[in-house]
Amino acid sequence: MFARREKKGLSQMDLAVASGYSLRYIGDVERGTKSATMRTMHDLATLLSVKLGTLIVEAEELWANEAKEKRRSVKFVRN
Repeated sequence: MFARREKKGLSQMDLAVASGYSLRYIGDVERGTKSATMRTMHDLATLLSVKLGTLIVEAEELWANEAKEKRRSVKFVRN
C-alpha cells in the first residue's frame, strides 16, 4: 500500500483524511502491525485507484520477498 500511496503522491495524512481512518491506523496497516478488514482495504484501494486484488497480490509478493531474505540470513551450525 505504501508504494501505491507514494506513487499517487499522497501522504499518510492525505489518505487518512480522505478515508476517514486515523493517521496512526493508516501507518499501522502500511507497516503490517495492524490488520485491516477486506472492507477497509477495499476503501483504501478505491482511494488509491487500484483494485483490491492488486493490493493483495502486491502484499503477498512483498511478504514472500521478506521471507526469502530471512531464510538467506539464517546460518545453520553443524555439531
